[in-house]
Amino acid sequence: MLQTDLLEARLISELSGYAILSGRSCIDCDENPSIYIRKIPPASPAHAEGDGSDDRQGENERYTYPGEYRDYLSKELVEKTRLFYGRCYENQPALLWLSEYRETGGWVKSEYLVVFDEDGLESRYNENRQPSIPYTENKHCVELPGIRAETEP
Repeated sequence: MLQTDLLEARLISELSGYAILSGRSCIDCDENPSIYIRKIPPASPAHAEGDGSDDRQGENERYTYPGEYRDYLSKELVEKTRLFYGRCYENQPALLWLSEYRETGGWVKSEYLVVFDEDGLESRYNENRQPSIPYTENKHCVELPGIRAETEP
């Protein structure tokens, strides 16, 4: 069983030995749910000692939950984010965030990609473009439904 320090934790998927979870670090606060990546420990005690590599890579990261976010003061829509998981990049297990956020000159598109490979997690960020969007159009790449929320103060 995977132990987490998250509250309201919910398993979204398992990808290449990692659990993709949603949750919060607190309940009585203004924190929105977030996405977390946790390494699934080996089932066999004989494999419990690592090989010295950083198995916790990416585990301290808090990722945006998909949805539409309004500014908590003005109530204006300021961010739209979609999240895809599964075989979402060159037939490899991946998480793919496609976001649009409001800046003074209008909306800016961005992409954040986390690929799961034999060496661990690799990530990439692209601003002003979303080059991986064609990979979302296959049955092994699933979109997580978004929420409607306010930005955190």
